[in-house]
Amino acid sequence: MPIQDLPPEFEALLNRLLDSPDEEISQSEFDQFQAYLSTNPEAMQYYFDYLDINLGLQSDLKARLEALEQTFRGQNAPQPQASPQPVVVRRTAFLRYSVVASCSLLMGLLLAWITAGYFLGNRTPDPQSGNEDRNYVATLTRSTDCVWGSESPPEFSGQRLMSEDLVLEQGVAEFRFDTGVRLIIEGPTEINLVTSSRAKLNYGKIVLHGYEPAPEFSLITPLLTFHDIGTEYGARIHRDGEVDLHVFAGAVRVDPNQKNGPFSESVIIKEGQARHLNDTKIEDIPLEPKLFKREVPGAPQNLQAQRQELRAYDGFHPPKILAPKQTSPWQNTGIGWVNPWRTPKIDGRVTQGLSRPHESLAGTEVAPSQLGLLELRGGISFFRKLKQPVRMDVNAIYYVSFYMQKIKTGQGGHSQQYGNFALFSSVQKEDPRKIRMGMSINNYAILQAGPQIIERAPPLQSGETYLFVAKIVASEKALDQVFMRAFAEAEPIPDQEPPVWTCVTTPFRDSNVFDVVRLHAGKNSAYLFDEVRIGSTWSSVVDPDLPRLVLEQK
Repeated sequence: MPIQDLPPEFEALLNRLLDSPDEEISQSEFDQFQAYLSTNPEAMQYYFDYLDINLGLQSDLKARLEALEQTFRGQNAPQPQASPQPVVVRRTAFLRYSVVASCSLLMGLLLAWITAGYFLGNRTPDPQSGNEDRNYVATLTRSTDCVWGSESPPEFSGQRLMSEDLVLEQGVAEFRFDTGVRLIIEGPTEINLVTSSRAKLNYGKIVLHGYEPAPEFSLITPLLTFHDIGTEYGARIHRDGEVDLHVFAGAVRVDPNQKNGPFSESVIIKEGQARHLNDTKIEDIPLEPKLFKREVPGAPQNLQAQRQELRAYDGFHPPKILAPKQTSPWQNTGIGWVNPWRTPKIDGRVTQGLSRPHESLAGTEVAPSQLGLLELRGGISFFRKLKQPVRMDVNAIYYVSFYMQKIKTGQGGHSQQYGNFALFSSVQKEDPRKIRMGMSINNYAILQAGPQIIERAPPLQSGETYLFVAKIVASEKALDQVFMRAFAEAEPIPDQEPPVWTCVTTPFRDSNVFDVVRLHAGKNSAYLFDEVRIGSTWSSVVDPDLPRLVLEQK
């Protein structure tokens, strides 16, 4: 049973329990609610999810378990006998009971994880898998007309790559190493991605774009090794090992693999110079930038292709503006959705999700069809189901973006002051996982994916708008990984995905199918959300004009 279809009686009891800090419920209502939890796994999972939301995204699972254990001990300490009182159950007492139940569940899972060797990422390697001890070193960011001849060729742009041999028979491909260095190869080329700062090139043509903050990148050829010094250079490695080197920017330090002849010391080739080299001689040749593909070529895409890349979009612009404006029907706009946005609360209080039909968080000039944003406050959540899920059980790349701004409420402290965007599955599993991103209770950018929760400084500011962009790398047989970047208003949005991300998970395994999007604001906070997008390319989630073009062609 999907969580959106839980019995209305259960939601009514939950709403009654949560409506007011001083709310009291009768013993019969308590028993009825407890019966739902004990007999309906979806209800129990939903309530644990609620507790998870209201406990906040914690940056340390161990600290969270210790806090729950302390609650458990305090709850079970000997208590003085009290005189009989009327049978009434307070909301706070029930929440304490629920936290204890959560503690018991989590501690049980913790013991199971420790027994199985899975705790805190110390998973026992699968002897049948050769990938557990290998690390990703680079990403295939773009490719054009590629024919691969290696045994395990890359399958799609955006795929993460481990250390391996690759043979490009024809076409052009770009690798971005995890240090930020970009390497463009043109077939026929044979290359081995050794580490994030080293590659071996047996033959072929490459252009290397250095990245200044990165460690020195070494390109090893059969006779020579090249070290970039803030460099853009092109190199053609002949099958006999000799090299034509053309330096377009910066400089290159050249060392022979075995020192002799003119290479008793390193040789520096400077910007604007070109040399033909082997391990015994150096000859001047004309600098010819046009001999190399310095970027991956790509023809402009038509609108139909762009529409396919943008899988889901909502700018919260109501098709009709009502009076008062905040009641305008924003719940069923956009593209790529199965149903309207809805809240688990059933008493009609959709005013807790307010439409602002003439405002926008986007920092660019948007079309009238892209005006509108959504205000969430007071612990409210809204859900919507995707037509095309984010599948972690296939080889695929997904991008997510949304604007978010925390509203200054004047409430002190950090308790439940978080807000986030989340992807999760409508099909309940024994190990339900989510991908969540947004602002933590400490006002830091935070990412939760797989078993990991990553929180990063500097703190994000209330009253300022941030564009969150995430990249989700899914693999059928290899490991998965999630990257997230929080852009401030003053930061330019690059045309290509950045070399530096705010939060990055370590590789993990996940086979979930995430078909539900949720927007949420913590109980003591208020947030604005705008321009939610899910796509298959970087440009599909950052191009400010794309939603307008797509909406105009609907």
